[in-house]
Amino acid sequence: MTELISLKLISKIVNGILIGNNIKIINFSINSKIIKNNCMFIAIYGKKFDGHNFIKNAIHNGALALLVNKYIYTNIPQIIVSDTILGLGKLGLWKRMKFNNKIIGITGSSGKTSVKEMTASILKIKNKIIYTQGNMNNNIGVPLTLLKLKNKYKYAIIEIGGSQNNDIKYNSNLVKPNIALINNISVSHLAGFNSLKNIIKNKITIFNFLSLKGTIIINYDDFNQKKILKKMLLNNNKNIFTFSIKNKNADFFTENIKILQNKIYFKLKTPIGKISIQLFLIGGSIHNISNALASAALSFSLGISLDEIAKGLQNFKSIPGRLYPIIIGDNKLIIDDTYNANPNSVFVAINVLQNMPNKKILVIGDMLELGPYTLFYHYQIRNLILKSNIDYIFSIGKYSKYITENNIKAIHFVKKKKLIDKLILMTKKLKNYVILFKGSRNNNMEILINVLLEKLKC
Repeated sequence: MTELISLKLISKIVNGILIGNNIKIINFSINSKIIKNNCMFIAIYGKKFDGHNFIKNAIHNGALALLVNKYIYTNIPQIIVSDTILGLGKLGLWKRMKFNNKIIGITGSSGKTSVKEMTASILKIKNKIIYTQGNMNNNIGVPLTLLKLKNKYKYAIIEIGGSQNNDIKYNSNLVKPNIALINNISVSHLAGFNSLKNIIKNKITIFNFLSLKGTIIINYDDFNQKKILKKMLLNNNKNIFTFSIKNKNADFFTENIKILQNKIYFKLKTPIGKISIQLFLIGGSIHNISNALASAALSFSLGISLDEIAKGLQNFKSIPGRLYPIIIGDNKLIIDDTYNANPNSVFVAINVLQNMPNKKILVIGDMLELGPYTLFYHYQIRNLILKSNIDYIFSIGKYSKYITENNIKAIHFVKKKKLIDKLILMTKKLKNYVILFKGSRNNNMEILINVLLEKLKC
């Protein structure tokens, strides 16, 4: 049954002032265009937007109450708080504390969404679950997901992100997971964290908010996590599972790996035996196997059978923006890896492209949020590409020109139109090809894919 919540209770939870009638609501929204029945509109603000500017739209679309940080002249009830984002967080925490079932918390520098989706694919075979939709893993998305928790869900999978100090600590405190995973630790959002040391320090805060007898999942192939493991072993209140592609002493280990163009086969070794796994993923690489191991460990810790783990992984499909295949025709393929880019994920993308058949074209944009290390990592990727078997490299953006510098196989473009024209020319010239698009979120590299696909239809 859907729970009705009084505004009086909400004002108490968020430490706000209620002005207007004490009505009851069911739903919450930060989008004035998406207002469900009995809905409160939360006026979120940021550097580039202010939800208070959309209150009239929210009311027009049916909002019955408001959460705001200043008095609004309106005829519907409102709760005034000093900070609507913190108010949203308090509501999310309140809802989490009413949830009686198990919650998985997933963080890491890359692969979080893939592990979340793989784990969901496993758990939903026999269970009713809820999990983070898309990439709602920040201090707004996490509490919004928590507000949807209901005890009819046996499991919840919450993705926890962070781009600066204390983000992961804040979100982990809201989630309070029963099982926690750091998928990997690398230089992502370096501008916000300032150093790899700070990234490590922030990532491990997820473990501080585990339940008393919670479970920790450790990536034994991650050098930074191996150093953490010894400290974790001293805490007898926590269960620990490790996974590895390289170390056979890990709790979850792979044997007999076979990577084909659109399939991955391997034998999964677990604490209770072995089982054959197959993943149907175009452009398969080692990182996908590592993600599968992480999801297997998470699921196993909940008591999920090996057969269900194998079936769930087999059912898993690629996620748009994350090495997502778009088949153009026979031996003609586009790989959409445009969601985001950091040095580690670019390394993975290059590795995937190198292992593909046919002519290989890399279209790469900037890696952002690297602060003073920006040029260093772009040059590092350039050196990696110089040693690769990639046939053509096209770059676009402010910093990506350093990736294609001094490479006779590479061209840097200033204008997207000229890049598209070059790609069209290449696709007409080549009988077989793989084009991989990669860049940070603000590059909007997916626009290039959409334009190219439209042109190829003509």
